[in-house]
Amino acid sequence: MTTQRPRDPREERSTIDEVPGWAGGVMTALRWVTRLVAVNLLVALGTLAGAVVCGLGPSLHGGAAVLAQPVTDPAADVWRTFWRAWRSRWRHTNLTFAPLLITGVLLWFDGVAVGIMSGPVRAALLVALTVLGVWWTMALAWWPRVVRRYPDASVGETVRFTLLAPLLAPGPSLGALVVLGAMGLLALGVPVVAVLMGVSFPLWATAPFLDARLERIDETEDADETEEAAAADAPKANHSPVH
Repeated sequence: MTTQRPRDPREERSTIDEVPGWAGGVMTALRWVTRLVAVNLLVALGTLAGAVVCGLGPSLHGGAAVLAQPVTDPAADVWRTFWRAWRSRWRHTNLTFAPLLITGVLLWFDGVAVGIMSGPVRAALLVALTVLGVWWTMALAWWPRVVRRYPDASVGETVRFTLLAPLLAPGPSLGALVVLGAMGLLALGVPVVAVLMGVSFPLWATAPFLDARLERIDETEDADETEEAAAADAPKANHSPVH
């Protein structure tokens, strides 16, 4: 008896894809904007549901899960996808996010303290604080991708990879940093832009850099495991009784 081949999600197409010309593009763009707004609202709601401290990490995780779905996927359910990811391994998500949350709070207080200082000490501390802030920003950009892609990793493994990711993958990290920096400058010049972008646009805009790098890492590891398995299964000439 033959079994039916599972359908490839890439074969799914919505009616939007069938609309020709610029009309289809406009409809896709509107749907994309709607999803960004929905993610912002859900992240705010999820953060409040977890009393901020225990809700921010799961909410970012849920937002990344929603934005990972193709805009044209007719089976995408933003509400269910977000809350499913929000509840999934809730304790693990919060434990892996806690170092970033605590570090971010400490950096903010340090920034306030450095702001009221003066002299060469202030300049030295400002440089150190800037370097730490840049590293923290890149690690924060990596965190939702790592948690979503490796749900079975331990807390220690996830935290270690997240903190070392800017060093292990400097190219994608700098690319994400440039995107976030440009958005930050735009938000400073036009504050209303920051409100409109929220957290959904940064999550979406950094995905091409970070997800592609994780994909290459997984492919390399899979290739290494295949080679090791093949080497282990191959007969060894030294075991021949002739020798």
